[in-house]
Amino acid sequence: MGSDTLRSIVLARNPTLIFGASEFLLAFLSLGPTPTFVPLVLLLTVLRIHGLRIACRSTRILELMCSWVAVTVGASLAHYSSASDALSSSTQSFAAVAVMSAITYVLAILPFYADIRLHRRLPTFWAQVTFLPVVWATTWAIVSHISPVGRLLNWSPVSTSHPFGWLLPYTGPMGIDWAVGACAALFSEVAAAWLMGTSNDEQPVQLFTSSTEAPQSNKRSRSLLALGTLLVALALPSLHVITPARTDTIFDTSPLGVACALPPVHKGQHPTLGDFITETKKLTSQAKVVLWPESAVVFNNQGEREVAFEELRKNIQKSVIGVAFEESVPRDPSNPGGSRMRRNGLALVHEGQKKGEEVIQYYKRNLVPFTESFSAIPSTEPPAIYDFELGPPKWATKPEWSSPPNYTRPVPITSSICLDFAFSSAFSSLSSRPALILAPARTWDSTVSLAMWEQAKSRANEIGSMVLWCDGGAMGVSGVGGGGISEIMQLGSGSWTRTISLQFPFDQRRTVYAVVGDFGVLVLLVVIMGGGSVAWHLPALSGSRSVLQAVPLLRRLFPGRRRDQENLIDAEVPGERQSLLR
Repeated sequence: MGSDTLRSIVLARNPTLIFGASEFLLAFLSLGPTPTFVPLVLLLTVLRIHGLRIACRSTRILELMCSWVAVTVGASLAHYSSASDALSSSTQSFAAVAVMSAITYVLAILPFYADIRLHRRLPTFWAQVTFLPVVWATTWAIVSHISPVGRLLNWSPVSTSHPFGWLLPYTGPMGIDWAVGACAALFSEVAAAWLMGTSNDEQPVQLFTSSTEAPQSNKRSRSLLALGTLLVALALPSLHVITPARTDTIFDTSPLGVACALPPVHKGQHPTLGDFITETKKLTSQAKVVLWPESAVVFNNQGEREVAFEELRKNIQKSVIGVAFEESVPRDPSNPGGSRMRRNGLALVHEGQKKGEEVIQYYKRNLVPFTESFSAIPSTEPPAIYDFELGPPKWATKPEWSSPPNYTRPVPITSSICLDFAFSSAFSSLSSRPALILAPARTWDSTVSLAMWEQAKSRANEIGSMVLWCDGGAMGVSGVGGGGISEIMQLGSGSWTRTISLQFPFDQRRTVYAVVGDFGVLVLLVVIMGGGSVAWHLPALSGSRSVLQAVPLLRRLFPGRRRDQENLIDAEVPGERQSLLR
């Protein structure tokens, strides 16, 4: 009786209020700067069931608008703390986030609309149940390529909240989005089976029925069981703990000291060039790679920049310094005397260079909307790889370390700057795998910094590399990620060092995802969707089947209950006489 009452409340008495409140709460919990897996899957489950319920109702437009408002408000509130300082006023910041959240909801609803309208045209139940995950992953892959903030507002979970992170080098973020969509599809099918049930749960389950729908229902249950088995199998590798490589040996690894230069900040002041040079000289005795945060120093012209680099080279020993700078350049290169704009870049400086020989490694390609888009110039040049010649540690001899004449080991280094890491295509142009990614950043809030930190780790894992994240924001997080490491070293100002270990000899072959890209992953997902025969012929062990049928919630997935499921609670509403199940 209790379960029937709950079903009646959900589907007949107060459906709009219940669905709206559930979507608001789950949006608030799951759609913040760092989305988490379980609340996100639950949100998608509720949205799918809600969509199936209102698809044939005359009030579907009104209910859809209510859902839009509920999710938009929940997502906007989840971003409130991170957006309050993004623009000149908190009101403007919140309004901008609300508009982007509203647009993102419309994009998120498209896969559900396609699923509800098109899934019945697919030939197998396996294809029908895996159609939503494929469309869901494809939608966010497209959005991430055209959105000005990349994947930052995507409904995609951060790597630490789910057991599918090991898929990144093989499928990239599309594989994670597919897993989210697959879990939502599976859970919504189970929830719909419960919602369409009756109070006769204690009746014996009929394993066979003379109904012509029995074979179809049997195939459907096997498809759902196959999808659940596949998701469990994909989650199992996460039980294997990946540990960082040892740093006390040089035979199959290359120990490398890395550092982030974050001089102490005096109230109301920004660290000067001299502050960064002084801080860097303290770090070079322990680190061979030192990174400055985004826009650490400002140069008005190229000559000023070269003078600063010459001063830096005087006492940095054998280290390479990643100098993140901001420079003023003409808006129109053909008119040097006209108006000027700024651009963010990163240069690699070491003592072997002469004046003018600095390696300008990278210029920022994606600008923060509103904050930078009107005052800075984006670059169109992709990142490149620089081979840093790493010498032996103090406790190893040159012959032990490498062969003559240089006695060094090459360390391929690339770079990107802050928001660029929100795009999964950030390193798609590289022809080989880098060992280390330099990632200067400057964020305005710790939640934004954490969101970008998660994006940077994902990009590093996708291409099989490690990232040195150095955030100069007042509440920014800095650390090292990738290669079995996910360690935040500092919050706010304060320099730090850490020794990491790189594979030796380093394998520069690209990961599967780096080679095939999103399109190759999409082909794989479509192939999986077409593998319906695998689910149809999945052996149904009598023992496991009887266990599943002993559970009232799960036994509705098996044949013998279709006649009961055809009756909807709100059947008197025109257009309502269709099952939530297929």
